[in-house]
Formats: sequence, structure tokens, C-alpha cells
Amino acid sequence: MGRILFWLGLAALIYAAIVVARSKRKRSCRSSERKQPTEYSSVRMIKCEVCGTHFPEDEAVLGDGRSFCSEKCRKTARMKAARRNEAE
Repeated sequence: MGRILFWLGLAALIYAAIVVARSKRKRSCRSSERKQPTEYSSVRMIKCEVCGTHFPEDEAVLGDGRSFCSEKCRKTARMKAARRNEAE
């Protein structure tokens, strides 16, 4: 009889722990839903002229009226333009 009471008590404790954990998770989900912004702003994606990578327009590195994904691509484009000018 003692073993049966032990297992019933253990099952009741496990069930209570599950119920408490679920209620805490529901409360935390509700509070995180309130914190999320209701409006999202979109940023236009553009393509790098050197490597073809798409990146947000507001992160562009500008050079000679063109947009590049990084300083490295901008330098590469300038070197290619300089070589073309030397060849002409």
C-alpha cells in the first residue's frame, strides 16, 4: 500500500510541475507579444556591382555614384576602372 501511495504522490507532483511550467510559459509568451513592434519597416535590397551580393540599401558603401557591399568591392571596382583607363 505504501508503494502505491508513493507512486501516486510522485505522479501528482510531476503533474503539478507540468501545469505550473505551462502557465509560466503562457504568461511569458503573452508579455513578449506585447513587446513586439506592430509596424515593420522594409529596406530595399540592392545588388553589389562587383560580387553580386544583395544587401540592404542603407548599408551601402558609395563610390563614384555606385553602391557596393563593402569597402573591398569598392576598391576592386576602382582598380578595374584604373586598369581600363590605362589600357586606353
